Amino acid sequence: MLVIFDCDGVLVDSEIISAQVSSDCLKEIGVELSAEQILETYRGKSVADCIRMITEELSKLDSWKALNSAEKTERGTQFWRHVQLQTLVVCEQHLEPVAGAIAVLDALREKQIPFCVASNGKHEKMRMTLAKTGIMPYVQGRVFSFEDVTRGKPAPDLFLHAAKSLNVAAEQAIVVEDSLTGIQAAVAAGMRPLGYCPPNRDGSANVLLQPMLALGAEVFFAMEELIPLIFKAQFTSKDD
Repeated sequence: MLVIFDCDGVLVDSEIISAQVSSDCLKEIGVELSAEQILETYRGKSVADCIRMITEELSKLDSWKALNSAEKTERGTQFWRHVQLQTLVVCEQHLEPVAGAIAVLDALREKQIPFCVASNGKHEKMRMTLAKTGIMPYVQGRVFSFEDVTRGKPAPDLFLHAAKSLNVAAEQAIVVEDSLTGIQAAVAAGMRPLGYCPPNRDGSANVLLQPMLALGAEVFFAMEELIPLIFKAQFTSKDD
């Protein structure tokens, strides 16, 4: 068995920080998108997808309309890099692990169940966020990025690469994700998807709940629910 964790939003509580920084940077240049809108739209996307999406959004600006496609892509890339650098600055000051995540890692380590991290984020960012939250010692040498493969999520490549690197068959792997992109990748890889779907800050249901269920994910709402799900998956796998 192998448990593959996404990073942002599953182990480190960076999603809302990234979304708020993105919202603030966009507002500075005249684009109004709330952190909640950005979180819903960009969560789990690869860097390439984020650059493409933000370029399309910025292309609506009057100052961009005279630019050709190459110029727009270049400026979109520069803007996204600016957002990422600002996000790193804020994360270094305020980032915390997801509530209950370290307890989950402790339980897995105690039970000698192997685990790793596989993210659509860059190694550069994960080195900082995992170190800042105290998680890096748990996963040192077992951190995988979209940079390691040809295609990031929702393609299965990243998860398959992680499993192969750790000598575990895909069907023996469990994926813990908080995005549809990640759940799609897990399903495509033939792995068991567990969808982390915490309620919104106002207590309302996460918008991803029903879509995750529709994709076949087993959904949980708090980290203390995860270990029983993993053990259930372990026993189910043994019985298959």
